[in-house]
Amino acid sequence: MSFRTPSTTQQRQTLLDLERTKERLALNTTRLASGKRITRPGDDPAAAALVLDFQNSIQANAQFIKQADSALSFLMSSEDVVTGSLNSVTRLRELAQQAANSTNGAAGRAALAQEVDSIRSNLLALANTKDQGKYLFAGTQTQTLPFAVPVPPNTPPYGPGNGAITYSGDSGDINLDVTSNTAVTTNLPGDKVFFGSGGVGSSTDLFTVVTQLHDALLANSTTGIQTAMTDLKGIFDNLNQIQDDLGGRQAGLLDLKDTLSGFNLTLQGLQDTQEGTDYVQSATELSSDQTIQTATLSALAKINKTNLFDYLG
Repeated sequence: MSFRTPSTTQQRQTLLDLERTKERLALNTTRLASGKRITRPGDDPAAAALVLDFQNSIQANAQFIKQADSALSFLMSSEDVVTGSLNSVTRLRELAQQAANSTNGAAGRAALAQEVDSIRSNLLALANTKDQGKYLFAGTQTQTLPFAVPVPPNTPPYGPGNGAITYSGDSGDINLDVTSNTAVTTNLPGDKVFFGSGGVGSSTDLFTVVTQLHDALLANSTTGIQTAMTDLKGIFDNLNQIQDDLGGRQAGLLDLKDTLSGFNLTLQGLQDTQEGTDYVQSATELSSDQTIQTATLSALAKINKTNLFDYLG
């Protein structure tokens, strides 16, 4: 008669099975707690690689959105200045029209010249506007005061060669990348905005024309006033075009932001699909492994109690 007791090999296999069950329990517990199916690359190498690609794309798009916001800030501030300049030019045209039709003569026109003088100072302040510590209308020379006069802004007279406003910026554009292959120009050089296509000293130079209107009013020159009226109309039209350009750039950036945000929502959904926990599956596996673990531990306990004397009557 022979007796058999549990073999060492069988016990070892049971212990290995128990260890694997414990690992699955720990993995599913972590998945349920974290909400992520992939907690380390080894869990699913292919899916982990996809998740990394999604994360990189999302981060790149987020940076582009940040760049777009920065560009929008500069463009919106520039548009505010152009709008303020348009309002000033509108008022100058009203004053010129009033002076051209004035029955007050030299005294009345001289009084209007004082308001023109004030508007000129305001326009100079607008031209030197800063945003985020940078001059908006200095071209690429953003730390250089773009417009200045040799004498204090409100010190008359403003005759030819006396108090003429100078430009110390340049005509360069500042471009900001808003996608991997798209850049937007975030500035408008001041000479383009305030000197116009004719350049400094021409009939498209806002400061020169305002000075000429001021001097014509003081000189009681109807011809000079009418010339300034004509020039102000061209300057007004130029500023309107610039305002439209700025609005178009902003609209394009807002559309781009919406597109990038939409891409990121889609990418985030794909990422969640790859790495997110399947709660039903993980909970089922956890429950099953808990049952297996309990049964295995119970079996091991019985095996450890079995010896030769259990078979002797």
